[in-house]
Amino acid sequence: MPNKIIQKSHINRLTKNKEYNYPYHSSEIGEVEFTRNFNTGYFKELTFKKIKGGGKFGGNYICIELDDEYRISKY
Repeated sequence: MPNKIIQKSHINRLTKNKEYNYPYHSSEIGEVEFTRNFNTGYFKELTFKKIKGGGKFGGNYICIELDDEYRISKY
């Protein structure tokens, strides 16, 4: 059984420096590599950690490097 799951996803950046960025959010489509339980995701050089209970701005992941909230969903 594989330890990683690769899934084609929408990656929407919802904040910039913890300030709400919508409707001018950045959006990409790409392959995100998730851990088996979907708690951590990797896209390009970024690492995303799952936000338990949802984020302040409607996101479901937080980027460790940028400290910004993202919504990642299956494409």
